[in-house]
Amino acid sequence: MNDALDCLAYAVMRMPATYRALHAALTATERHVRAPISTHLDLGGGTGAAAWAAAAVWPGVTTELMERQRPAIQLGRQLAAEHLPTLRWTTADLRSGDLDRDVDLITIGYVLNELAEADRAAVVKAAARAATTIVIVEPGTPRGHRRTVEARAVLIEHGFAIAAPCPHQYACPIVSPDWCHFAVRLPRTELHRVLKDGVRNFEDEKFSYVVATRAPAVPAANRVLARPARPKNRIILDLCTAAGTKTHLTIPKSADTYRPTRHTTWGAPWPD
Repeated sequence: MNDALDCLAYAVMRMPATYRALHAALTATERHVRAPISTHLDLGGGTGAAAWAAAAVWPGVTTELMERQRPAIQLGRQLAAEHLPTLRWTTADLRSGDLDRDVDLITIGYVLNELAEADRAAVVKAAARAATTIVIVEPGTPRGHRRTVEARAVLIEHGFAIAAPCPHQYACPIVSPDWCHFAVRLPRTELHRVLKDGVRNFEDEKFSYVVATRAPAVPAANRVLARPARPKNRIILDLCTAAGTKTHLTIPKSADTYRPTRHTTWGAPWPD
């Protein structure tokens, strides 16, 4: 996003989807991390999607956005002027490692994919020194999954516990060509459909994420890794388990758990 037109195009085409993905990850944070969130730093804040998501999950949160592109900051300020007037913007390159503050939450959304490998590790380590809880969101692609897993390993090495989506602290059990990702659905405006040459009034944003914290955490017992399959008279779930394994669970129609399982969705926690 080098100029105002780039930033405006991003805000129209991509910001709604990144907001929904970040909101989903922060909702998981609120569910699984047992600590108040009052201060928030967003690295590579762009036009402010993470700030909007954080304000929706924790009304009253104080957010600072670190962004190096001035056109993005200018548009972000314009978008937030009426509803989020307390946002504070810092013009800086997050690769500088200058995070000389202590905050409850750091978000790194759709940023690691723009950095070289060495810079990715440095940014995650700098965040680990500054935050109690860190949320990383990447595109839901095989490469996005690998970047998320790499960041997850760095955070565990620095003493963080994984709160979501993983129900364990072990190595990721998902191996190539498979990858861990989730999806969130968002409505399309008429302008959205025209610009994307689409006919549907919705789209699905696929993303990978990790929530790591030094605060008390209550991870899910298991996590649903894909859309449940529903062949005749049974439901099949792909689960990531607390034992660090990936497994299939088949629930026949005769089981007591069949009826509530019909409402289970991709990405949801699953009881022990």
